[in-house]
Amino acid sequence: MGSKTRPSWQYLIVFHLLQTCITVLSDASDIEKLITFRSSLNNPEALTNWDPNVAPCNLDKEIWTGIICRKDGSVSGLRLENMGLNGSIDMDILSELPSIRTLSFANNSFSGPIPDVSKIGLLRGIYLSNNNFSGVIRDDIFAGMSGMRRVKLQNNKFTGRIPRSLTKLSILVDLQMQDNEFQGEIPDFDQKGLKVNFANNRLSGPIPSGLRNQDPSSFAGMKFQPFTESLDLSSFV
Repeated sequence: MGSKTRPSWQYLIVFHLLQTCITVLSDASDIEKLITFRSSLNNPEALTNWDPNVAPCNLDKEIWTGIICRKDGSVSGLRLENMGLNGSIDMDILSELPSIRTLSFANNSFSGPIPDVSKIGLLRGIYLSNNNFSGVIRDDIFAGMSGMRRVKLQNNKFTGRIPRSLTKLSILVDLQMQDNEFQGEIPDFDQKGLKVNFANNRLSGPIPSGLRNQDPSSFAGMKFQPFTESLDLSSFV
């Protein structure tokens, strides 16, 4: 007697079960690291549904608050905004999440130096605006981050010079540095389609040639005249 051909629907059920198992395993590999990250925060009350017994994602649907999910169920980012969070941002543990591409901690109460974003070289976006971060950002912190498209650091207390490694991010499209305490000259940027804002810092010197197409308000409150070839007005202030 010849073997019977299985109905196609049985194969579909098996495929679905296998896919579900793979998804759960993918999520499970991230759970412990995310729970460890949460423990580095001082007041994570907004993250009470981060349950170690539940996967963060159901395919591309967020189960845990503030998680960004891929279609395969892996975690591609964190969007922990407007939660009153403070404490330490553990970049070492986040760097162990292989699919992380976006980190947003905007509109919280974090303080201290900028998190070392260089530990996640494949980041595409970092959003730290409206916190209390402070101190100098090292010049090479963005070196080699070729996929970075958006850097938003506005309304903090950063000091020192604008990191020159930002000028090497070839696909950077959005750079928001306003309302800090950056000093010195703005380095030249030549990325096409880049939008910047350096307003309300302590910068001086001429507008770099690569930024003369920017809105003048992006340089408001500074010690130089927008769109001047080489005139430095700081000595007249």
